[in-house]
Amino acid sequence: MRVESKFNIRKEEMFHQITELITKYGYEKITIRGLCKEMGISTGTFYHYFRDKGDLLEVLFSDIDQYFAEVVAEKFTESEPDNLVYYLVSYGHYIVRNGVETCRAISIGPLETRGKEYFSENRSIAETLRKILTRGMEKGQFCDSLNPEDTTRMLLVMMRGYSLDWAKQNGSYDIVQELEKFGKFVREPLLAPTVQ
Repeated sequence: MRVESKFNIRKEEMFHQITELITKYGYEKITIRGLCKEMGISTGTFYHYFRDKGDLLEVLFSDIDQYFAEVVAEKFTESEPDNLVYYLVSYGHYIVRNGVETCRAISIGPLETRGKEYFSENRSIAETLRKILTRGMEKGQFCDSLNPEDTTRMLLVMMRGYSLDWAKQNGSYDIVQELEKFGKFVREPLLAPTVQ
């Protein structure tokens, strides 16, 4: 096994442990020293894999991009309206899987760090959604007046609003069900007249 792959595997393992600790204690309340103590590692080991606490947010954002690019997109069908609803439901499942505290950490994180814009429309989470809308227009499943870029931006804002509200409400409602309802609600006006 190459050294780089061992490094990435160990970093991924640590990320999962850290995510659990963020869920347990909250991003704001954890410290590097506290994480290391909980994980049974030295601070030197932590800094071998991560630059600082802010690096953990970068890992969280990379994780959701990977999830949409590799897991969600693999299950799309030929029906782009159905893919849109599935995309939103998958976002809900991702949020629930990572918990309220992780959702809060993502919501309060800096908009940009080290030159990376976390809310950029160039990330995989946005690109996957834009492709659904573009393919739907090309297939005649969505109305031809749809602007994929603007619609992507609007839907991402709404998704982030749902996740922020869910975290604010301490996960007290079924966000997957709410995002499914939202998906069906927004899908209808986007449909091409022949698809309705």
